[in-house]
Amino acid sequence: MAISIHPKKNSNEDIPPSTLTYRWFLSYRMMTASIVHMMNANLGMAMVCMVDEDYSPSIKNESNNALEYELKNFTSVFGAAPRVHWSSEDQGWIFAAFNAGLLCMLFTGFLADKFNAKYMIIVSVLLASMANIAIPLTATFNVGYAIAARFMVGLAEALLQPAINSLVTRWFPASERSYALGLATGGRQFGTLLIIPTAGALCAQNIFLGGWPSIFYVSAFSGLLFVLIYILVGADKPSKQNCISKGELTFITVANSLEQMGQKRINRKVPWKCILKSPPVWAALVSVVCHEFPLMTMIMFLPAYLHDVHHYDSTQNGIYSALPTLALWISKITSSWLNTWLQENTKWGVSYISRVLNAIGSIGLSLFMLGATFLDSSRASLAVVLLCFSMFFTGLHTPGCQAALVAVAPAFSGAITGLTFFFVAISGIINPGMTKLIVRNGSASEWNIVFYISTFIGLIPVVVFSWWGSADIQNWAKGPSSTPSTTSCPTLATIESISEEKNEVKQKEYPQKIEEKY
Repeated sequence: MAISIHPKKNSNEDIPPSTLTYRWFLSYRMMTASIVHMMNANLGMAMVCMVDEDYSPSIKNESNNALEYELKNFTSVFGAAPRVHWSSEDQGWIFAAFNAGLLCMLFTGFLADKFNAKYMIIVSVLLASMANIAIPLTATFNVGYAIAARFMVGLAEALLQPAINSLVTRWFPASERSYALGLATGGRQFGTLLIIPTAGALCAQNIFLGGWPSIFYVSAFSGLLFVLIYILVGADKPSKQNCISKGELTFITVANSLEQMGQKRINRKVPWKCILKSPPVWAALVSVVCHEFPLMTMIMFLPAYLHDVHHYDSTQNGIYSALPTLALWISKITSSWLNTWLQENTKWGVSYISRVLNAIGSIGLSLFMLGATFLDSSRASLAVVLLCFSMFFTGLHTPGCQAALVAVAPAFSGAITGLTFFFVAISGIINPGMTKLIVRNGSASEWNIVFYISTFIGLIPVVVFSWWGSADIQNWAKGPSSTPSTTSCPTLATIESISEEKNEVKQKEYPQKIEEKY
């Protein structure tokens, strides 16, 4: 059993949220921090124009002589940078290396709950920027260098995601977290949306930084610029931010008091036994993994799919590959807002809303992706439209299973996120290897098999999260003292007793205790 900590609309603790308050300014910065994902997504488009097609059957469609001639002509005029000789297997390893780096999230998630998340974000973006600079400098020497650089980008993402989730739980009350999480994680799509059409344009020129290498240099420069800004204005918790108003600081402190978010986490132990025995945790974990699998397919291979099956050139490919990402980004923001609105204006419980949105998202994702497999190159535009709808429905997972990751145990959101994305990383290693094993010649039938697999996996959360999922804080997530119990899971009666005591004293104590607790 769990306790809902989402305040009602007319609670006397509640104040009208404003997108101009500092905590919302923080969410916009966290969205920008997801620029790290831009430094991952750039490879999907870059691979189309940086690999010698003689070494990559999936880049060359032998059934279309006109396209083959165009590619050869494109190669002859492509900038000063030489093409790399990577086989289909090499490309699979390069894509998989990113997800191998993500495996480190099992450990970085634990760190996010204990140490300064601001510095984790800074290190993350710096690491990804350096790795992106290294790729064009070393790619022509040996494929191993590119694999190592991609592993570092994955490690950077492993540092970033738990840090963002930890910041969300520190800076936002429970009623605002879903929307804040939608804004923050929407940076993944925002970064992809920026880099894919940009990469397409950079591919088609031969003046700026040698052509395809400019994709990685532009990405790295953007990351370094973010680091300079974030060093000046970032803070891992409200009490360390000098620009925040006293009223907003008080509001955040009181709203999060029942979750004990303010105390220093360095002395707190993660209740792994309770986490691993919790059905809602596993429901959210499995659902996130199943939702990320088709999303990885879109991010890593959509440019190659549009090139092979629908024969778009690099400039068109960059534009059309970005449209599904735009749909996903819009959906994340709007569905997170819808989730908050439903909580405030209906009698539905927060878990019920989360399960319904998640189920709709999974069904829509799979059906529209399946629909795209029935379309050939003569209906290429319609295929892009269907994939846009598929990604739009994918966004409903944000207030669904993704929000549940930070809701079931806010104080340990970093650890749970790390555990979840450890399994996401495993699936991310399997995905590109499987795709490259299936797609040998770039035919439509080969790509359809990839889409069938993603469709089936995308439907699994309809059952798993709808049955076992929850967006309410679990009993074991709070202990009877200032430090949560790690030896046993506290009872509901104990938690309710503590909550009543806190409600009685907080109006008297919080103005004097803000700095002490935070």
